[in-house]
Amino acid sequence: MKSKKPDSAQFSAGKNPPYPPSFIDRFIWSIQRLPIPYWLTYLLLFILQGTLNQVLGWLDGWIPAYTFNLLTFLFPIWQWIPLAAITYLNNTSVRTLSSFHPLLDVDEDTYQQLKVEFTTMPGRGVIVSGVIWGVVYVLITILTYDTFYIGYGLGAALRWFVILEGLIAFLTGGVIYYHSIRQLRLVTHTVKRVKRFNLFQLDPVYAFSQLTARTGIIWMLLLGLTLLGFPLDLASLLTFTMLAGQVVLALAAFVLPLRSVNQRLAAEKRSLLAANQQRIEATLVQLHQRIDQNEHGEIEWINDALAGLNTERDILAKISTLPFSTNTLRGFLSAIVLPIVLLLVQIGIQKWLDG
Repeated sequence: MKSKKPDSAQFSAGKNPPYPPSFIDRFIWSIQRLPIPYWLTYLLLFILQGTLNQVLGWLDGWIPAYTFNLLTFLFPIWQWIPLAAITYLNNTSVRTLSSFHPLLDVDEDTYQQLKVEFTTMPGRGVIVSGVIWGVVYVLITILTYDTFYIGYGLGAALRWFVILEGLIAFLTGGVIYYHSIRQLRLVTHTVKRVKRFNLFQLDPVYAFSQLTARTGIIWMLLLGLTLLGFPLDLASLLTFTMLAGQVVLALAAFVLPLRSVNQRLAAEKRSLLAANQQRIEATLVQLHQRIDQNEHGEIEWINDALAGLNTERDILAKISTLPFSTNTLRGFLSAIVLPIVLLLVQIGIQKWLDG
């Protein structure tokens, strides 16, 4: 993740959002103001929290001294990776919006306001997201309490520390879903502002596919990292449902926001092909007239015109109306497959050890 100062947020736009920004946004802006790359800050916080969990596990006796347990990094993954992802997606949204800008018939003030909306979440929405994820966490804790907190032998003090740590991770890290869904809705609304797409200038059209693909890839990255540290014996039906839902959401995140772009490109292609067919028909009428009137002098010119129109038709037929490039699609599908493979490998290893 390439570091970028918060010029992608409201600071460079010179505008304030039409709603109070969330505390998550304020925290992210403070991270971006630091003199070191934002991804390095999140990495250091991740390592610090995971190391603290390891040491507390040793002191508690839950983990044998000086041994490493991936489970101690599970909540740090859910805490800091989502915040780093939000920062990255904010910067990505500004770059893609800049690439898409030539297609937008909006003034500079409206464009700057769009940048603010893409990079700033309403505080109320973040609070609602936190409440929802807090309820989900309570349900997961209840379902896994005996299996993990009691079954793994965590001491009382460490038990409550881990429960509180997980609650904070869900309340703050879970906002990645609200952030992503909100950004993807903004993508849908933004592409609808375009009056006409040009099939021969597709680079700006593909711009937002970078954002939607990376959103889906990040969700699958979170899933893959979770599977690496999550013991299968703690996996409940609710947990597997959430993991399967993550795959569905990643696919939807990539495809659905750009569906209207695909429809508009297909309509433009049909329109150009229809115009081409009309010209071919009109040219054939002229050809027939020249033949009937024995005016053979212009037949060669008409044949050249027909050849040109046929070439145009072939070119139009080959233009893809998908709103993303093949490289973007290939990268996204690779990210989808990875966590599924990890889960199958983990299940296979677990059965081999048990057998």
